[in-house]
Amino acid sequence: MYWWASDSNVDWNQALPVVRKFADQHGLKVLELDAYGSNDPTFIVPQARFWNCQMPAPEDANQWVVISSNMIMDGHNCSWLMQYPHQMLAGGSMWAVHLPPAIPPAGTPGGPPPASERKLYLGMPKDWRLFILELTRHPELLPQTCADMEEKMRERYREWKVRGSPKR
Repeated sequence: MYWWASDSNVDWNQALPVVRKFADQHGLKVLELDAYGSNDPTFIVPQARFWNCQMPAPEDANQWVVISSNMIMDGHNCSWLMQYPHQMLAGGSMWAVHLPPAIPPAGTPGGPPPASERKLYLGMPKDWRLFILELTRHPELLPQTCADMEEKMRERYREWKVRGSPKR
């Protein structure tokens, strides 16, 4: 199914009510969530905490995590998770995965990808979901953020004029 209907055709966080039900049924006080959309999932899943499936922390071991189908191979590089016990949520738009008691190191069998093989969401220079969440939770930062972005765009334009092509 993934190859035929990947990207936003599968998930834009419409499964969050199902994720909340899963968290409630399992008595989870905290649920690491690697979601695809940019909305704040805590409005629907109060237990949700932003998580990047490519960089699990040692304390994530033996915990349930939830990942968007879009992040498994498209937005991120997290097919490594599917070797562990998992449960389809909302028809496959999200997956609950029970991590092993010890997470193997990055780049080793059974572990997350090495840094050189990690993907950034939509190819952005940093994870824009955190950027959007921060502005949603702190709208007072918007004027300065816009000014900073405008300055960066001006810098790139000046570089382009000098070199004849934009920096990539």
